[in-house]
Amino acid sequence: MRRSSIIRFAAVAMTSLALLSTTPRSALAQAASQLSQAEAANKALVLDFWAKVFDAQDWTRAKDYLADDYIQHNPNVASGLAGFNAYFSKIWPNPKSATAIIATEFVAVVTQGDLVQLVMRRSRAEPGNELKTYDSYWFDLFRVKDGKIVEHWDPALKPVRN
Repeated sequence: MRRSSIIRFAAVAMTSLALLSTTPRSALAQAASQLSQAEAANKALVLDFWAKVFDAQDWTRAKDYLADDYIQHNPNVASGLAGFNAYFSKIWPNPKSATAIIATEFVAVVTQGDLVQLVMRRSRAEPGNELKTYDSYWFDLFRVKDGKIVEHWDPALKPVRN
C-alpha cells in the first residue's frame, strides 16, 4: 500500500511540474522575450536618431525618427516635428560633412519598455577660469511608440537673458 502511494505522489508531482512548465512560465518567458526584442528595437531607433540627427547635426533627418505629434519637454523647443525642425534648423543650417562627424560616447544607455535614456559626459569650462574644465553628466530620455520617437525629456533650462 505504501509503495502505491509513493508512485501516485510521484505521478501527481511529475504531472504538476509538466503543467507548470507549459502554461504560465512558458507564456511569461515568451512575453519577456518579445519585450526584450521591442526594447532592442527602441534602443536601436534612438541611437540611430542621435547619430544621424544630433551627431551629424542634420535636422532634415528628424522626420525619419520623430512622430508628427512628438511631445517635447525641453522649454526651448516647441512640441511636434515642426517645432523640432524650426528650432534645430536655426542651430544647424547645414549638416556636418561625413569627416567632421564625431560620434557621441554614451556613459550609459538604459532601456525599459518604451523608454530609452542616453547619458553622456560633457566637458565644460570652469566658471571664472576658462583654462580649466570640469565634467558634467547630461541625459536625454525618449519614449518610443510604433517605431517613432513620441516624447523627449532633458534637463534643459531657458537661457539667462542679461
